[in-house]
Amino acid sequence: MPSMSYCMFENTAGEMSQCLDRLEDNLDNDEFLRDMNTYERDGILELMRMAKQFARHEGFLKRLEKEYESNPER
Repeated sequence: MPSMSYCMFENTAGEMSQCLDRLEDNLDNDEFLRDMNTYERDGILELMRMAKQFARHEGFLKRLEKEYESNPER
């Protein structure tokens, strides 16, 4: 079910945290990707691609965060 726009980032962060926990639990498991079905494997590789793309916007997000902290009423 898609997230409502007002909680999309919060919901996605929670689910991404679960994915990261699963990945970190399997760092010593050489079979981790091989044991996944095609959909899971495609999904984790897509998450990695999107995480890199998302990280490219860090400067923009940090700037917005500073603006918000200096003027939280906005």
